[in-house]
Amino acid sequence: MRRFYSFVIFSAIVLSLTRPAAAANYQVEKVADGVYAAIAVPGGKAASNAMIIITKYQVLLAGAHFVPEGIKELLAEIARLTPLPLRYVLLTHHHKGFNFIDFDLPKNAEIVTSWQTWQSLKNEYRELPNPVTFFDKGLTLQRNGVTIVLSNTGFGHSEGDVFVYMPGPGVLFTSDLVYNDVIGYMGDGHLREWAAILEILGSLGARTVIPGLGKVTDSTGIERFTRFYREFTTEVLRYVEKGATLAQVKRDFRLAGYEHLPGYKTFIDVNLERAYQELREK
Repeated sequence: MRRFYSFVIFSAIVLSLTRPAAAANYQVEKVADGVYAAIAVPGGKAASNAMIIITKYQVLLAGAHFVPEGIKELLAEIARLTPLPLRYVLLTHHHKGFNFIDFDLPKNAEIVTSWQTWQSLKNEYRELPNPVTFFDKGLTLQRNGVTIVLSNTGFGHSEGDVFVYMPGPGVLFTSDLVYNDVIGYMGDGHLREWAAILEILGSLGARTVIPGLGKVTDSTGIERFTRFYREFTTEVLRYVEKGATLAQVKRDFRLAGYEHLPGYKTFIDVNLERAYQELREK
């Protein structure tokens, strides 16, 4: 039932929101030489930000939650920026049970991802036509003088989350491990492990941070999300320790400093369900 509920919520975000036909799904902005942030436009069909990396001979695209409309737009943006081909898609995670997401990428692009994400993709009913490279803990790509470090967190926002760091320009793509002044989906999260990952991300000292949702920021954006995360989990844990039921938590839970943020009302119930389950069981 929880999986079905998560599916309904996520499907509503990705597929059911309406917008004018000419509106964009992403707003693309340059953040460093050859590096661009593709920020999901509120109300569009893109459910997460992405990152475009242009090297001397090829293009790499990092992100997740790729729907056909979003991919079409990103390919058009890449073609506008460079004549070079999209060679790699660095797939940062995949939520189980979503066969309409992450399966319609260009067939000649190689997917690079964590082994957990690869297993999730393999278990969907659709067959992925792309070549795939998957890794365990980490993978470093050297592309014509550009260093791209991929780190598999194991458990965080989902199973097998990958964050992407470019030490040269100091650009960090957190994917959905960090939301910047937005409340996002936490329904597959592993709460205690996620907290430790946030400390690691903060310690990198990145000059530019592309979050999973929200505007481009710097390390202060990670600090803000970490503060929200601690307050959220601490408050849920307080209810758990009092012996409150999930229904009581949903009825009484308040986090006044964040209730105004986009996504709070949309995701509060599913996020509370996951946090309650995780924190009560461990």
